[in-house]
Amino acid sequence: MLASFFRASILLAVIPLFSFAQEILTASTSEELRSIFSQPVYDKVIQLASSAYDLQPINGIDSTCGNCLEQNTFVEMTYGLQISGKNIRILGAEDKSTVINTHAGYGIFINNCESCSIENLTVTGGERDTNGNATDAAIVVKNSSATIRNNKIVNNIGDSILVQKKIVGIMGICGRENSKILIENDEILRNSWDGIALYRDATAAIRNNIVDGVDKARGNFIGGGRGVAIGVTWNGKATIENNLVRRYWKGIGLFVDANGIIRNNIIEDIITWGISLWDAEKGKPVGIIENNIIYNTGACGVSITSTTENNPGRLSGNIITLTGQNPKYDSPDYYCYQCALAQHSIPKDFEIENNYFYNNRRATDDLPDYDVSKEEFYTAIIPLCKKYFSHPVFRDVTFLNEMNLQK
Repeated sequence: MLASFFRASILLAVIPLFSFAQEILTASTSEELRSIFSQPVYDKVIQLASSAYDLQPINGIDSTCGNCLEQNTFVEMTYGLQISGKNIRILGAEDKSTVINTHAGYGIFINNCESCSIENLTVTGGERDTNGNATDAAIVVKNSSATIRNNKIVNNIGDSILVQKKIVGIMGICGRENSKILIENDEILRNSWDGIALYRDATAAIRNNIVDGVDKARGNFIGGGRGVAIGVTWNGKATIENNLVRRYWKGIGLFVDANGIIRNNIIEDIITWGISLWDAEKGKPVGIIENNIIYNTGACGVSITSTTENNPGRLSGNIITLTGQNPKYDSPDYYCYQCALAQHSIPKDFEIENNYFYNNRRATDDLPDYDVSKEEFYTAIIPLCKKYFSHPVFRDVTFLNEMNLQK
């Protein structure tokens, strides 16, 4: 009951309603595009040509900090294009040959915009801001309701020296204060920080996306896949369904006071952990984690650290295999107990049931071992995996191929 109510509430909240009386405008140059959005726009469809738009970064001040302990902090930043107003739909060519080179920290900044949509664009070329508190991303949504659909968000890396110095890089999509977002059917590839991040008072439905770090960058190598593939923190809320997450430093996480449903995702080839529910010793997160596949992680498969008492969530129906593979992370001081299911702190009413474990590694023999035989594992999971075979997001999935399930 809790799961269905929560999911329906988010979906109803984030789908913008567009006016049937929208005027159609066209822009074939970056100057024309910038001119359209030099002031708030209302009831417009902006059709972009199949070409490249090179934006010039504009210096700005973000009035709040998305991921600071003290939210009321001014942050210097740059943006490529700021979109505000109501009932705006930005459309690129269907083959995503409309390329926006943002050259900025907040590439496309959707700010104070009601019912706004970005579709069929390739958004690339972000540049890391010098202020480490700037929530740099190809698309930043703040105080807005927005749909981000059928886009390719790729190669937002930034200067490697600056990224290494500031630690943080450039995200794919960042949801900020008071935003309601639908993120679907996007390819979020090779960006130098989180694939999708939600912070305070942001709500999102995240579904049918490919979030791929490509490089699995870590340490001194600055490339794609740094950070968390999909992360919800502070009091963000999300349904996260039917996404392919791979080649990232970390998988999918609910942190501090986040409230989320993580369902029917495939998470594979991850440097550290697959899914984490973490209270950071100060929050009360809620997580319904069900029917996901976690395959090939360096650290634990799932980590649970929570003291939430009321409706804390559950872990059920998940397939967890080939986790804990890197001995480098055997010490729990790194991330988690090095085993398939790391139970650091489990609320009394948090349900753990009907999960399927096979061929996982443990750092020490005193850690729990839930693995079953190969025969028992395959017998259980083959019927469960059939739903993934025809889904377009899961056409090229290592787990299904290497386990000989994609037939």
